[in-house]
Amino acid sequence: MTEPNPTADRPSGDPPPGRPAGELPPRLAALGVGACGLLVVASWFDGDPVPLDLLAGPAGPPDPAELSSLAAAGLLESRPDGRLTLPEATRREIHTALGGEGRDLALGILRSHLGEPGSPGETARCLHLLPHLTRWTALTRPEDDTPDGATFLGRAVVLLLNNQMGSAALPLAERVARTAEMHMGPASPKTLSVRANLASVYDQAGEHRRGARLLEKVIAARTAQLGPDHPDVWEAWNNLGGIRLTLGEHEEATRIVEGVVAHRTKVLGPAHRLTLMARNNLAVIARRAGRRDEAVALWEAVLPEFEAALGQDDTDAIVVRAALLRARRDHDDTDRTADLTEVEERIARFAASSHEPTQEAVAAHVERATALRDQGRHDEAVTAFREAIERGRAALGPGHPLMVSAGYRMAYALYAGGDADAALVAAEDALAEADRSLGRTHHETLMTAVNVLTLLLQQDRLSDHQALLETRLADIIEGLGFGHPLVRALAAHRASLALNRPDWS
Repeated sequence: MTEPNPTADRPSGDPPPGRPAGELPPRLAALGVGACGLLVVASWFDGDPVPLDLLAGPAGPPDPAELSSLAAAGLLESRPDGRLTLPEATRREIHTALGGEGRDLALGILRSHLGEPGSPGETARCLHLLPHLTRWTALTRPEDDTPDGATFLGRAVVLLLNNQMGSAALPLAERVARTAEMHMGPASPKTLSVRANLASVYDQAGEHRRGARLLEKVIAARTAQLGPDHPDVWEAWNNLGGIRLTLGEHEEATRIVEGVVAHRTKVLGPAHRLTLMARNNLAVIARRAGRRDEAVALWEAVLPEFEAALGQDDTDAIVVRAALLRARRDHDDTDRTADLTEVEERIARFAASSHEPTQEAVAAHVERATALRDQGRHDEAVTAFREAIERGRAALGPGHPLMVSAGYRMAYALYAGGDADAALVAAEDALAEADRSLGRTHHETLMTAVNVLTLLLQQDRLSDHQALLETRLADIIEGLGFGHPLVRALAAHRASLALNRPDWS
């Protein structure tokens, strides 16, 4: 099957290819060809609301008359906010009548919307497309995938992984893996690459041991195919070291990463970025293992080499410098509130090194706002959070983990500054964005849900608080585990509510 031209932004006035209008069910046959074509493509997207921006063509948004005819026929419905929604019954009717018509064209539209790899705003566009990609994946079968379509889905998976959104990437990553295995075989190098990505997705989604087992199989297969010294083998080893660290297996993680450092030093040289990053990873392991002296010593040794090889304004060098400062504060057991001077210097360096805000730059802005909040400078903190959100939305998207974190942190600052109503609005907006892009069990979603629960209780909106607690407690338990202090506190609070004693704070 040949995939249609992805630059075709929306259907033209032609009927669906290969099916004369006379064969359509009466309700669909009565529509104009433009309205019918619009509906065919929309049926493969998330339909609540109908994504009119994706269905827009070179001449602008869909014809209002076409939309009115679809609403009049009962094929689209109006939402309370005035936008349109595509009922599931309409979607089923379209797919029953027309089969796979519009399937590949819809994916081509999404690919065209994402734009060129590395182009400004790519991450934000990917997050905007995420619910549509997820819905498209749920409605289609891997045996029908085209190579270009599978490559596009794989690109989306990597973007989500790079932005710590493995939970959201999971259905896409599993689909790409099934497609690769079906069309290229389980031992194909391409299949092994997408399975390695899937292992990282499992890790970010909280299925750490599953990710480790899959990555070990990828390492064995790549070693047999490519030899033990191939870069892909060592990239997989490096990722496995990260999963072992997440599992708390510090000695094993250190052993793996020391092997990566030795290999990369030998093959790439001591000043190569990948070699330096592997040495940085050794410091990360030491810090997470509580070996503070060792962590500080490792970062003090590697930072000058980062700066000499890559420059002081290189993003990785800036991040390593900040990690060293945090490690020194931990080591000396001093105030862990961010040093505003250091954060502002970091922000200036990020601004000098990149025209578009990066994840690291936006994170620094959020860190600055959080420090202002922690110092009791609430009005300044709210202004700084809003600046961070404004900077991050265009580049990263409103549902990005950093934007969600900034939203609920700003809510705390608003509440502490005396504006409880604005605080609740900010927290509820952040929770809606988190649900849409991150899923209900992502860490930032859980923290935002707790923020909303707290604010509802502080405003004595007990019935709303109880309703949200009932719908979110299971997610919080799943995401954090029964042993987490927050889970225990919430469980005790729920019990107190049952006894009419809401004493949780």
